[in-house]
Amino acid sequence: MPTFIHRNRLALAIAAFVLLDLGTLAFSYSISSVVEKDAVAINLAGRQRMLSQRITKAALLATSQSRSAAQRAASVAELSQSYQVFRLTLSAFAKGGETKGGDNRMVRLDPVKGTAALLVGEVQGMLDAWPNAPTEEADVERFSAFMDARNADILDSMNRLTTELEQQSIAAVSRLRIAQTLAFLLSLGNFVIILRTMNRARQRAEAESLTDALTGLRNRAGLYRELDAALQHCAASGTPLGVMLLDLDGFKAVNDTYGHATGDETLREAARRLQDWSDPDWTCCRLGGDEFAVICPGIEPIALAAAGRDLTQVLSGIPGGGLIVSASVGWASAQQKQSADAIVAIADSMMYAAKSQHQLTRNFRETER
Repeated sequence: MPTFIHRNRLALAIAAFVLLDLGTLAFSYSISSVVEKDAVAINLAGRQRMLSQRITKAALLATSQSRSAAQRAASVAELSQSYQVFRLTLSAFAKGGETKGGDNRMVRLDPVKGTAALLVGEVQGMLDAWPNAPTEEADVERFSAFMDARNADILDSMNRLTTELEQQSIAAVSRLRIAQTLAFLLSLGNFVIILRTMNRARQRAEAESLTDALTGLRNRAGLYRELDAALQHCAASGTPLGVMLLDLDGFKAVNDTYGHATGDETLREAARRLQDWSDPDWTCCRLGGDEFAVICPGIEPIALAAAGRDLTQVLSGIPGGGLIVSASVGWASAQQKQSADAIVAIADSMMYAAKSQHQLTRNFRETER
């Protein structure tokens, strides 16, 4: 169950990382889109200033008596064209819609908001009396006088509109940047969680590969890893190192008579006694079946022999159903440049010698009886 839970957590973390990464990418696209749209709007707001001046100039030239009729007619035409684009752009700012861009292609504007909307409304209010550019001479005269009087106000409103749109664009991009940064930080934090989860899973898998599932002790692979490390430390520091191997006597009869469930209980009891007896710095292992080992760093040969004899007593009288199990213990002290296999082989030989002696004694007692 824990493995299943950890796998689910890792899958969720990876899914969250992908979603956050996609969110960061979406924010980047949003920023690009906002900047692009705002650039168009700001550019057109700036063009409104230019058009306002062009309209005023064209109106004044259209009413100048020093110019020819053809020149005045050309100015009226320019006035009409500029005024049409100016009003169309104002409407696009106010309601959203299309207007002519700088290259005369149609572009779409979103309706402006806040102060920008108020500024657009002010200019539209100024021009309400003139929905279209005049063409008649008398109307042109009045329009020219109107624009000459209000052009400064229109220019001021368009300048303020440009500034307001720039500030709104900066604020919108800043908000998106903050959201993008938060998404990135969340993604980064989630990535760290993924790495830590994977590392814990690796450590857990490694620990499980070195642990005996029945007793919780180190297994055979764990024994050799710990023993190799202990031998290296022993060689570097000059400290003594001992290894004990033990085999349960009479365990097969427990399995044969009472079944493997009882046998497993006997093995767990042997492991519990072994751990309770061992020094905290020692490492207890189950090599398989009914065979155990103890790595004993820092113990001199004489003390190791005494500990081996003591362990024999500790492991005597282990219940196995209606039977009693004991143990044969062998030990060996590490020598310079000795391999793990070599020291285990020495302890193993002594253990089997003890087991043979135990069997001979048992057979003798049964014969005597």
